[in-house]
This record gives sequence, structure tokens and C-alpha cells, in this order.
Amino acid sequence: MNGQSADKTRRIDRLMDAIELLKLDRREEARQVLRELIREDGNFEEAWLWMSVAVDTVDESSVCLDNVLRVNPRNTMAAGALYRIRETEIHMGIRREKLRAYHNLVVMFFWVLCMTLLFVVLFSYNG
Repeated sequence: MNGQSADKTRRIDRLMDAIELLKLDRREEARQVLRELIREDGNFEEAWLWMSVAVDTVDESSVCLDNVLRVNPRNTMAAGALYRIRETEIHMGIRREKLRAYHNLVVMFFWVLCMTLLFVVLFSYNG
């Protein structure tokens, strides 16, 4: 086995060790192994994917999944997970835009009403 194959085999073995640590709920140890793998190869798609499971926050998980998709834009598992994480945020953005549109409409109606009342008052004194 040549050096490159042996290195790849060692990386896969270490990834499997990290996965086993995650299954045993030894997350900090798993993160350490995954960090080392990612430091060695920032394009190690599977390491990024498993890191998204190992991290503590949704934001960290999103960053990891973004990296999976950077390496492989066709990774449907990462895309689906990232969508589920961001789904609420996406829906809130849509709702925010609708509310902003209603707000702008109400403000415009208010100013039209004010201007109409102003003209009514002005013309009632002149007539």
C-alpha cells in the first residue's frame, strides 16, 4: 500500500473512531478527533458532516453543514439538515417582509388621510 492510501485509511479509521465516540456520547473527544481531521484536510466532507453532529450549538452546526456543501454542493443530507435548521429563520424572514409591507401600507394610508383632512380644513375656512 502506498503512502497516500495508507494516509487515507488512517483518516477513515480516525473518522470511525470519532463516530464511535459520538455514539458513546463522548462529544468533546469526538470533536477533538474531528478538528484534527479537518485541520489536516479542510475538504474532508465526512468529517465536516460528523462535526455538525458533534458541536453544541445550532450556529456551529450550520457552519459545519455550510462547509460540507462548500466541498460537495450535491450533498443532500447536509442540504436537508441545513434547511431544517434554517427553516424557522426563513419563515420568520418571510413574515417580517409581509409585516413590513403592511406597515408601509398603513403609514402611506395615514399620510393620505392626514393630507386629505388638512385640505378639507383649509378649504372649509376659505369657502
